[in-house]
Amino acid sequence: MEVVTFNLGEEEFCLEISHVREIKEMMPITRVPNVPDFIAGVINLRGQITALINLKRKLGLEDEIPLEKKKIIIAEVKDEVVGLIVDSVSDVLTLSEEEIEQTPKTLSSRVDTKFIKGIAKIDDGERLIIILDLNKLFEEDEWAI
Repeated sequence: MEVVTFNLGEEEFCLEISHVREIKEMMPITRVPNVPDFIAGVINLRGQITALINLKRKLGLEDEIPLEKKKIIIAEVKDEVVGLIVDSVSDVLTLSEEEIEQTPKTLSSRVDTKFIKGIAKIDDGERLIIILDLNKLFEEDEWAI
C-alpha cells in the first residue's frame, strides 16, 4: 500500500495515495456560516469551489498551530474533492502487509476507531503511523456543504 504521511500535532498519520491529488500551501479561506466546526470553509481550487476540512477538529484533537503554517492535502473522497488541513506533510511510503497491524481491541472500546484502518510499524517499530480510512471518516452527511 502506498501512502502519504502527515502530522497532526505530535502524531503521524497517513492515507492511501490513491485518494491524494496534490499537496498545497495554505491559501485564503472563505468561511461558511452554520457548518460544523471542523469545516474551515471553502477555497477556489482552479475554478472549483472545494470544502476545507480541519482534520484535527474532525478527529477531536487540540488545534494550536496557526492556520497559515499548515498544509492542505487535496483528496478525492466518494467522488468529491475536499481539502484536508494538516499540520505538515512528511513522506510518501510503501507499506507491506507485515508492517500493518489492526487497531488494538482495547482502544476500540474507549475511542472511536472506525476511522482507523490500522497502525503501521516502520523502522522496526520505532515509528508508528495511524492509517486513516477517508471513506469512513466522511461517511456521515454532516460534513457536506
